[in-house]
Amino acid sequence: MVAQVIRLACRGSRLSLAQAEETIGVLRPLFPPDTRFQVMPLDTPGDRDKQTPLTDPSVPDDFFTRDLDQALLRNKAELAVHSAKDLPKIQPKGLAVATLLPGKDPRDALVCRSGLLQPQTIGASSPRRSEEIEKLFPGARIKPLRGTIDERLAQLDQGAFDAVIVAACALERLGLARRIHRYLSYETTPLQGRLALTVKDDVEELIARLKTLDFRLRLFDNAKPAAGSQPAAAKTSGDPVTLFVGTNTNRFQRFAPLIHWPTIELSPAPREERMTALETTLKDVRGVLLTSPFAVRCFMDALIHWQDGRALHGKTLLAVGPATAYEIEQMGFQAAAAPAGFDGVASLLETLDNSYAGRYLYPCSSAAPASLRVEEALKRGLELLPRIFYENRTRSPGPLPREPFHRVLFTSPSAVEAYFFNYPDEIHHAREWLAVGPSTQEALRVKGLQGVTIDEH
Repeated sequence: MVAQVIRLACRGSRLSLAQAEETIGVLRPLFPPDTRFQVMPLDTPGDRDKQTPLTDPSVPDDFFTRDLDQALLRNKAELAVHSAKDLPKIQPKGLAVATLLPGKDPRDALVCRSGLLQPQTIGASSPRRSEEIEKLFPGARIKPLRGTIDERLAQLDQGAFDAVIVAACALERLGLARRIHRYLSYETTPLQGRLALTVKDDVEELIARLKTLDFRLRLFDNAKPAAGSQPAAAKTSGDPVTLFVGTNTNRFQRFAPLIHWPTIELSPAPREERMTALETTLKDVRGVLLTSPFAVRCFMDALIHWQDGRALHGKTLLAVGPATAYEIEQMGFQAAAAPAGFDGVASLLETLDNSYAGRYLYPCSSAAPASLRVEEALKRGLELLPRIFYENRTRSPGPLPREPFHRVLFTSPSAVEAYFFNYPDEIHHAREWLAVGPSTQEALRVKGLQGVTIDEH
């Protein structure tokens, strides 16, 4: 019997070849021992054109994937290996993302020219990086950066830049982690650090094998309930301390120093129940309305266990804010609509015109005001089908921390209710009450408190 040959298309850079070899390492256990893996390096438009800045609006969506896609469609390769962040927003007809592999370090890294500690000219390759670097180095000049990792480092060493921003995982994959001057703490491009394997969408056996590697199958493995933590480091000694009673502090570091003191606990509903909800509703709806990052994870966990990403083909995903939209991208999909701030479902509905009308699955929590949201959505032509995908329970973290705090930050009405259930005397304290979105603000108003509405930015 002739041994099976699996041809992997990838880009021709040293990093892409390293990623292909990394992929072969995780593929080997899925195939017979005599299976041969053949790497096929190809150039893409982004490899042939190294002059156009990636900030240029003329850059096509498949700038780094086109030739690999064509190799699959022409049966020149069985699968293609991509940096997941380079995938086009919509896969070409006939192709599918078979799996998203577990990721490497998602952070960006600052690499400085030898001896320079305060870079004045910094190379960055994307709008997101440029925006973040302007915040971190307000006096620096930001210049476009193109080329492979090796070419970018060569430009740095030759004096074209004082520093460059590159993905930490790229340096680590190339054995160049020693070049990292410091890791950067901002939120990077969704899916950075992950590899995506794409295939033709009709190779069912191959898709089934590759799916077993998908990180989305393990979103809740070893999950632990949220717990209190130490305050984040203060920005200056005079900053007011904020008690954060939600579950995820990532988007609220500007209110540091934070004491994380979660008064609610989120946990996914039984997977079988969520899968049944998908089986009975998804085929009959236009799309899915997702109201939090946790809702996204609960939905995607059920989806990938039930079928695979192809089940969302043609479906419209709606997100209530930037954090939810970001989480959708982290799962390999795109939100068709999301308001810039975090004013909840009401704000999202205001951004939608008649073209979004139709039925939508609404994966919600056990504490969600589902009937109110159904009523609001109907006014905009959206028929919501609420299904409980996760439980929202009051958590008792114990006596309030001894460290004095000046304000309390609530991310949901349930967090308001849980806080004052645990600490009823707090309603008489003169604190600043921070509320994310109008529904949270309303929960404070009902208790006779004047809240300050904030957003996620």
